[in-house]
Amino acid sequence: MPDPTPSRTPRQPPPCGEARHPRWCGLLWSGVFWILVTETCFALMRIFTRAGAGDLPGLEIGGVRFLGGALVAYGVGRVRRVPLVVRDQKNAWLRSMFGTVNAVAVFVALGSTRIALGDVATLIATAPLFVAMLSGPVLRERVPPRTVAGVALGFLGVAVLSQPAFRVSGDLAIALLVGALSYGFAILRLRRLGAHESSEAIALHMSLVAGVTLLVLSLPRFVVPTREMWLPLLGSAAAGGLGQIAMSRAYGLGRAAQLSAVSYSGVVITYLLEVAWFHRPPLLHQWIGATLVIVAGVVVARRSRAPADAEAPAPDAAR
Repeated sequence: MPDPTPSRTPRQPPPCGEARHPRWCGLLWSGVFWILVTETCFALMRIFTRAGAGDLPGLEIGGVRFLGGALVAYGVGRVRRVPLVVRDQKNAWLRSMFGTVNAVAVFVALGSTRIALGDVATLIATAPLFVAMLSGPVLRERVPPRTVAGVALGFLGVAVLSQPAFRVSGDLAIALLVGALSYGFAILRLRRLGAHESSEAIALHMSLVAGVTLLVLSLPRFVVPTREMWLPLLGSAAAGGLGQIAMSRAYGLGRAAQLSAVSYSGVVITYLLEVAWFHRPPLLHQWIGATLVIVAGVVVARRSRAPADAEAPAPDAAR
């Protein structure tokens, strides 16, 4: 559900006309390509978590996943020789605590078979709607009427998606919405941190706080993994870590508003992988609800374009 990190000013890709394979060269310098890689990795993370949930608590898998993300952030930071300690401790802790609430909600839901994986991805995808809704009262930013309409459309999609199965998984749906709201506050705190903090330091702080918290919460049901149980644990951590790297690459190459819109492909990818892995095709109300949320998210993302677009935070990795 890598953690939100400030994106850098998009780099100008080198000319690929003289490359041996110019099409492949163009892909490797495309932010859209890397955001698709990101969403595929996060979808696989959800698949691995659900696959291991029969033997291991979702919180335990989530804790390992975030500690793996911490190793990725630390390694990348050392390679790039950037500071790995956040100077603004107050906002860093607030951002990490809000992000951890989201992580708890996500991995509790991923660890339960009462809610479809595609539904989890869709409800997580409402987070940017909360960010748009909160930017007015919290940041004193003007929220255009089209953005308000997009937010309303998104929550209509949530109602369509959740209502038929509310008696079975209503508590998980509410938890995911609370997590998405908490993500919104995390993003607002991330904006307060500013560009002077390295993205690796922010990601490391968040990953350590979330990883330790999830493992502690999993202690009442903690299971010592057997050899067979290590596959979903390591698969979730590896997919999440690779997704973190790909996301950093994407937001270093592309515009935040465009990539935020493309990131909704993760909902579709998750549904497709759920069909392939668990043979659980989505029902009509799930397709309708997911479509409404995706359209709403794209509308909100497109209306968020601004000269400072390149400084917008990247989406949350707890997804």
